[in-house]
Amino acid sequence: MRFFVLLSFLCATTTSFAQEQEQFMTQTTRDRINYTTVTIPITNSLFTIKGPAGKLLGDPYLDTTWQAGNVKFYNRLGVSLTNDSLAGVPVRLDLSTNEVEVRAGAKDIRAVKATAVRYIVMNTATGTPSRFINVMEYKGDAESLTGFFEQITAGKLQLLQHPSVYVRRANYNVAMNTGTKDDELVKKMDWYIAQNTKATKFSPGKKALLDVMADKKDQVEAFLKKEKPDLKTRSGMAALVTYYNSL
Repeated sequence: MRFFVLLSFLCATTTSFAQEQEQFMTQTTRDRINYTTVTIPITNSLFTIKGPAGKLLGDPYLDTTWQAGNVKFYNRLGVSLTNDSLAGVPVRLDLSTNEVEVRAGAKDIRAVKATAVRYIVMNTATGTPSRFINVMEYKGDAESLTGFFEQITAGKLQLLQHPSVYVRRANYNVAMNTGTKDDELVKKMDWYIAQNTKATKFSPGKKALLDVMADKKDQVEAFLKKEKPDLKTRSGMAALVTYYNSL
C-alpha cells in the first residue's frame, strides 16, 4: 500500500515539474525574442540573409527613346502589304526579340520581326540619322547573325556595327552571401568591315584596318601619320574608312 502511495506522489511531482519547466522555457523563449537578438555564426550555411528575389535588370532596346524613322519592308511572295514602307513613324529596336517596334498610338505598339524588314533609317541619340540594314543583305561572317548592321560608312568599304544583347546571369553565392541575385541584360557592339556585301568581323585597331586597305597602303599610312585618328573609336575608324573610299 505504501508503495502505491509513493508511486502516485512521484508521478504527480514529475508532472508538476514538467509543466513548470514547460512554462519556464516558454517564458524564457518569449524573453529572448522580445529583448535579445540571436547570434548566428556567419559560417552556418543553413541561414542566408533574407531579401527580395532576383530581377532582370536593364532593357533590351538599342535606344529606349522612340525615334522618328522610315521602315522599308521585304516584299516577299505570300506577304500582303498595302505599302512596302512606313515613313516618319516612331520606331525602336528590341535587340532581345529581334523586332522592330512601331508606335501607332499612345497605347498602341506594333512589332514586326527583323526578318521582314530590309532596312530602317532613323534618328539616333546623337541627333543624326543612321541606317540599319538587315544582316541578311550580307554574306561571310554575317550569315551567322540576326538583326541589323548599323552602317557607319557607305562605299566600296562599309564600316558596320552589329548591336546585340545577352543575359549576364546572377552570381549570388549563398554560403558567402556575396554577389548579386539579379540577371542583367548587357548590350554588345561588334565591328565588321564589308566589301562587295561580304562582311568580316574585326577588332578595332590599325593592323586590322590596314589589312583590308593594302591596295592603298601608302596613302592610308600618310593619312594616319598626318591626321592621327584614334582607330579604337567609332569616329576615328569612320574617318579612315571615309578617306579610303575617297581614293
